Amino acid sequence: MPGKPPLKLLIFVAVLLAVSSAAVVATVANTDTGAGPPQNGSMGITTGPDVTIYQLTDTENYGAVGGIRAYSVGTNSCNIGSEVVNWCDNSGGCGAGLTPAQHPVIAQNMYRLSEGRFEQLGLSWLKHGFLSTNTSNPGCVGNNGAGQPTTCQNPGNSSLLGVGCTDTYGAGLNGSWSWSGPRFEVDSTKGIFPFPASNGSTSSAIDQRIQVEQNDIDPVLNPDARFWVEGHYVVDNDALANNGLNNASYREVSVNASNFNLSFLGSTVRELSAIHAWQAADPSVEIVNVDFVSGAGAVVERFEAARSVTFDGGVYTTVIAIRNMNSDRAARRLLAQFGGSASISDGGFNDVDYHSGEPWAPTDWTISSDSDSIEWFTDTFGVDPNANALRWSTMYTFWFDSTADPTMATYSLDLFKPGSPSSVTIPFSGMSPVIFTDGFESGDLTSWSSSTP
Repeated sequence: MPGKPPLKLLIFVAVLLAVSSAAVVATVANTDTGAGPPQNGSMGITTGPDVTIYQLTDTENYGAVGGIRAYSVGTNSCNIGSEVVNWCDNSGGCGAGLTPAQHPVIAQNMYRLSEGRFEQLGLSWLKHGFLSTNTSNPGCVGNNGAGQPTTCQNPGNSSLLGVGCTDTYGAGLNGSWSWSGPRFEVDSTKGIFPFPASNGSTSSAIDQRIQVEQNDIDPVLNPDARFWVEGHYVVDNDALANNGLNNASYREVSVNASNFNLSFLGSTVRELSAIHAWQAADPSVEIVNVDFVSGAGAVVERFEAARSVTFDGGVYTTVIAIRNMNSDRAARRLLAQFGGSASISDGGFNDVDYHSGEPWAPTDWTISSDSDSIEWFTDTFGVDPNANALRWSTMYTFWFDSTADPTMATYSLDLFKPGSPSSVTIPFSGMSPVIFTDGFESGDLTSWSSSTP
């Protein structure tokens, strides 16, 4: 459309000026292509609109306030589908019936693997997308609806992302308050939200950006830890086409011990959420999808569940991470049910804190166990609609010890918002073979330890 490229250029300049006055510590750009091969979230070739993240491009470090450090991550999107993706943010609409609320929102997250536990450390508010550049890139390929690859088909309209086309927002744009909005306003299953978005706190440089406890990423305090950042898009016509399950990508980063800048390690892992980084680092980790629909013809909602089981000195240690991919109904309770006595102990829980005015409660989930089960839970929706439910683009981690094999237990997840189903089963595999890793030949059973493959 006439006038769009110059407008976006002006916007970029304005953002750069704004960022320069917002205490940005550093921008770190990748020095390679930065994009790995397509993974497509196990969805295969898709039809309809299908926005994905082709590349995580750069990061910005906004410094620390009160022990909390803030970052943002740049994203390069790619429409791998067969139809255009909505990208409208004009206050008067964009023609063809599009409203200003029909554009992507972008979540940014950070994760850590340390001492066998994979945990989410921080999250951002949402960047609201605007003005697609419809750029051609050899690594971004759409399809013609019959599975044949298609390069960028520029629709000639910056309110749409064309088939096989890309659009980039650097870390400065994704961390800008000018296009930021809260997560609580978004129906993540359908990609529906009000626009303009609500305002939030901007009194501190860390507001609305990825916020992490500096001690959690300090390389001196976490010498063996690994870290990843993640981007995640949600947009209405992609979601309603059931193409919202491959909209997250992740990339490993290192943390500088002196200034805490992030540097990329390797390429972006495309179209998979960061929970898959745990399995990539430890192939013994099992990951399963928990899919359901709430009503006939509804959009598929997904939780991703990962589990690690180790055995040492007669005790199993189980670590479970559950990431909400796109479920607006969220989750409020995890139950592990054994068939008999399991001598359960040392239950633990890790969540991630919302901030900058999000209304959701920070209260940790309650842990309760008896001889044959352990559960973690927060309040029901009826008691508190703003309870600390496991919401979209967020991951919680749970762990416990037991004398019984946890691969023989059953696992279920209760949903937070009312509807049917009210709970879903996590389809972890059954008994896993145990591999002893030390003391096996000694004859001393107390020295044996193991891991599952």
